[in-house]
Amino acid sequence: MRERINRLAKGIIDTETPILVLQPARIDEPVRAGEKVRKELYVTSENALHIKGLVYSSNARVVLVGSAFGGLRNHIGYEVNSSSLEYGDVIEGSFYLVTNAGEREIPYSFSVEAGDSGRILEELKTPGDFAALAEDDYELALRLFEYQDFAQAVPFMQDMHIRSLYDGIKGHGSRPAQLEEFLVAMKVKKPVRLLVPVETKSYENLESATRDTVEIFKEGWGFLPITVKAVGDFIQLSKNSLTAADFDGDVCRLMFQISPSRLHGGKNYGTITVRTMTDVMTVPIQVDMGRERTGMERRLTNDRYGRYLALRFNYECHLYDDALLLTQMLEELDQIGLVCEPDDMQQLLMAEAYQLAGRTDRALQILDERRAGVLENRQKRPDLYCILQYLTIRANSEAADKASFIRLLHKFMDEGVGEYLQFYLLTHLDATVKDSPGDMFFTMKTLFMKGCHSPFLYLQALELLNDTPELLYGLGGFEIQVLYLGAKRKLVAEEVAVRAARLAAASKHYNRLCCTMLGMIYEEYPRIELLEAICGMMIRGEKRGASDFIWYERALKAGLSLTRLYEYFLYSLPDTYDQLIPREVLLYFSYDHELDRHSKSVLYRNILLFMKTTEPLYKDYQWKIGAFATEQIFEARINSRLAVIYDRMIYKDMIDLPVAKVLPGILRSYRISCRNKEMKYVVVCYEELLEEGIYPLNDGVAYAPLFTDHSQILLQDAYGNRFMDVRYVKSRVMEKPELEERCFEVYPEHPMLLLKACREAAEKAELLDDDVLLIQKALAELKLHPLYKKALIARMIEYYGDCLKEDGGALIGMDSRYLLTIDRDTLTRDQRACVCESLISQNYIREAYEIIREYGYEGIAPVRLLKLCTRMILEKLFDQDDLLLKLAYQVFEMGMGDSVILDYLCEFYNGTCGQMFQVLQQAAKEHVDTYDMEERLLAQMMFSDCTGMMDKVFTLYMDKKKTSESIVKAYFTVKSAEYFLRGEPADNLVFAYLEGVVNGAEDKEKLSTIYLLALTKYYSGLTELDVEQTKLCQEMVNILLDGGLVFPYFKKLAVHVRIPEWVLDKAIIQYVGKKDSGISLQIRILPDEEEFHSDEIRRIYQGVYIRQKVLFEGEKLEYRIYEQQGEKQVLVEEGEVTCDVKEFQKEGSRFACLNEMTLCLKLREEEGLKTHMRDYLTKTASVEALFELM
Repeated sequence: MRERINRLAKGIIDTETPILVLQPARIDEPVRAGEKVRKELYVTSENALHIKGLVYSSNARVVLVGSAFGGLRNHIGYEVNSSSLEYGDVIEGSFYLVTNAGEREIPYSFSVEAGDSGRILEELKTPGDFAALAEDDYELALRLFEYQDFAQAVPFMQDMHIRSLYDGIKGHGSRPAQLEEFLVAMKVKKPVRLLVPVETKSYENLESATRDTVEIFKEGWGFLPITVKAVGDFIQLSKNSLTAADFDGDVCRLMFQISPSRLHGGKNYGTITVRTMTDVMTVPIQVDMGRERTGMERRLTNDRYGRYLALRFNYECHLYDDALLLTQMLEELDQIGLVCEPDDMQQLLMAEAYQLAGRTDRALQILDERRAGVLENRQKRPDLYCILQYLTIRANSEAADKASFIRLLHKFMDEGVGEYLQFYLLTHLDATVKDSPGDMFFTMKTLFMKGCHSPFLYLQALELLNDTPELLYGLGGFEIQVLYLGAKRKLVAEEVAVRAARLAAASKHYNRLCCTMLGMIYEEYPRIELLEAICGMMIRGEKRGASDFIWYERALKAGLSLTRLYEYFLYSLPDTYDQLIPREVLLYFSYDHELDRHSKSVLYRNILLFMKTTEPLYKDYQWKIGAFATEQIFEARINSRLAVIYDRMIYKDMIDLPVAKVLPGILRSYRISCRNKEMKYVVVCYEELLEEGIYPLNDGVAYAPLFTDHSQILLQDAYGNRFMDVRYVKSRVMEKPELEERCFEVYPEHPMLLLKACREAAEKAELLDDDVLLIQKALAELKLHPLYKKALIARMIEYYGDCLKEDGGALIGMDSRYLLTIDRDTLTRDQRACVCESLISQNYIREAYEIIREYGYEGIAPVRLLKLCTRMILEKLFDQDDLLLKLAYQVFEMGMGDSVILDYLCEFYNGTCGQMFQVLQQAAKEHVDTYDMEERLLAQMMFSDCTGMMDKVFTLYMDKKKTSESIVKAYFTVKSAEYFLRGEPADNLVFAYLEGVVNGAEDKEKLSTIYLLALTKYYSGLTELDVEQTKLCQEMVNILLDGGLVFPYFKKLAVHVRIPEWVLDKAIIQYVGKKDSGISLQIRILPDEEEFHSDEIRRIYQGVYIRQKVLFEGEKLEYRIYEQQGEKQVLVEEGEVTCDVKEFQKEGSRFACLNEMTLCLKLREEEGLKTHMRDYLTKTASVEALFELM
């Protein structure tokens, strides 16, 4: 710019300017929210002339990397700041280019939008939209659900109820399970359910691996974790878990295989179980492989064989009719023979049954039939041999080999290789064995230790004990099993029972089977010894379940004196116990006996429910119960028993500050029960609070405080998965509103009270001052959920905004300091604007300015910006600040500028010529110091050739005390060029200045040509010149003519000064265009020429083209001027000129003679023609004689 001014000051005119090409000419682009994006615009020169200039941005969010540029191709970088803006906002403004080719404007509009994922999130307006997306593309929905900005970007996630569900579910369990539970919890889809036909799948006689499928039907879409398990090693599953990918439509065909190598003969049973979190479905599998092929092993597992053994055992017990039992035994053995081919064992058992039934002949017949085979295999099957020999001897007691067989059995037993079968046979054949009952019992015990657990052994031992009770001297595993079998069959003798009770009472350890056995015996023999033994063992085993209570109650009624009996009576007391605890128990605990918390709650609850308050014993307990209640309150404990105690013992007058701090949580507790055993915790999420409560489920029951109606209850399993669709039952533990009110009176700072009061205040149609203070208190003291916190802040900001409107823009009597603590990142644009206005109103100017610096000034009222700008300018002592300067101009542009702002703008503001002129004009009107703005603006106007208001600016500039000579010279150069080249009018001041400059010049030939041209043209329009002007004009014309410069207006100067005939006797065509623009001329002279033809036209000064042409009287020259524009010749001007000899030419000149001759010729005046011809020849000869040709 300085270079251009210096050139103009020297009178140098650059009529050729660059042709700008702007790319783009207008900017309409999207930008992502919350980002800073760098972009470029391009300014190039179309005509290869260098561009120089400055660029300004009207919006503070669009910041230029550099303001100055220059060259043929210019890349102008800028940064768009969309931080703190929201989807749908628009950044609008313009780039203003001030160049040596003029001023240009590039409007821009940047619409703020999200990215690809952000756009999708923004489109999810409702939960139904999200559900529809999940149904269409589950994987995409899952990715969006995991997106870090999902909760902030999705519109429906701004609902506090939905947000609390999201926060409770997110991050717990598998990702698909979280999404499924979230959708179900929002009630936009039903949970997926399975249906599995549970009819038995049956197969027979499989010879090779067989494959089949179980059909699993699915209702609904979504995620459902499915596990599959097979019971039965012959079943192999293709998968142990299923996903949605395994379903074809709504059906999954689960393949399984049955392996014959793992099947045994007969029927094989197995199952396939399909399990979800809420359902268990079992498909029975049955494979019948037909007859047993492996002999004894299969028969031992046969149902009928089992029934035979049961009948045989009953026969040994002698509990039923022997004849009937024998008949049933024979029937079962016959059926065994029909199922499988009769073998030696089945036949020997048949022989025994016939023998027991008294049919010895039939028994002997069978024995004779089987004897050879048994004897042949006696080494392999000694058991069959022993049975054969036993039955033979029983049929014939005088058999010769009886003694030898008894010796063989003794040998087996003595050598330790005998089994119970041999012992049983020995005791039935050798009567001497029973003579030593101790040895006999010892042998039985040894067989038990070796692994024999036959009920026949237990029965035989029991019979021995009943006959010889003194053999029972201890309660080991064998004795307990024997007595347990006897107790079940009611076969234990009373003496044995008493002896067992005494041994149990002396035992130091608890044995469940022994205790059960004693209990069964007690039902037959209700003796005090048994009851004492049972209760003592249970106490030693710390048995305190509800099922144990009956024994402790019986012991109390029987008057037993057992250590800790009363304690265990309380431990096991069921909740359904509906009468007063026995008095002796109450008296016992009325003294200082230590009880755990559970026992105390049981005891005190019973007293409060069933004891009359007039009882003396009640008074003894009253203070203990009160102390216990207070202790439990401070520990914040609650259950159904404590609820009764609190209800009866806590009164309004008892509530002091410490109690009021903890009691509300108890009063608001609920009992939550869930039958699903997979669930381990109850999770309570509050819409308003950030923290959640987790409470363990003990025996399916949890107690949790629910302070608001907006609480969300979730169930959590042992693996952290959380569920909303698992059923539970919720019931209020206590209903004591008067106690709640008292707590709130005593301790109004209770967090939940504060939350409740805060919510009530925020829901009011119009907030009061106290409501705002309450909300501020809640925001400061409670750990609020960000969404609820945002809602409260919005409500409070709304209140400040309303106050500003009502108070005429001033917050009278209010303090906005709290607004300084708000996290402004969480606010919307309008909310930040309201915060700024409130702070400005309360004179927190610097704080408000910092908010504007970081977040922008959109939405702030002009009157507030005016105050902020004025105060900040004064505070900064008029130091330059780019943001403040931009804000000041915005305020001025809104028509709100005051003297401070105008002063600041005049000192520092730079923009387009129009913008700067508006500031200057207003400043001049209000008599504000303009500093050097006039000079800056003049220079810019001349640089950019935007001279519309230049004269007014120059006038103001000349009123300044100090001016720049170069600026003044440049101004007059520009005015001269405008006057001469463009024909624009100029003030007389301009020409007075030019006269002074020319007159004062010692060497006028060195003056700028434009000065001479402008002044001589000005003189040509005057009617008369004074002597000095005439002299000056002649000098200037001579200089111009010497320079070869001839213009049409020269002819007008002929009345004032001497102009050569060669100028006056020609018609002149003048065209003002551009340098080197490819000008061509076509002419025709009428009336002689009909067609246009090319003619020469030359540029004599800058873009001024001249053609001089001789025309005679009556001739008319028509012309057309063409300019080369690209590849085309474009007609830019056309017109006509005629001979003007009478106006400008001198009489008597040779050219005048020629015109006279032409006229006489046309008029056919021969005499006149001769006279003018002689005159012309005379003058021509005189010129040739007097002057030499150069």
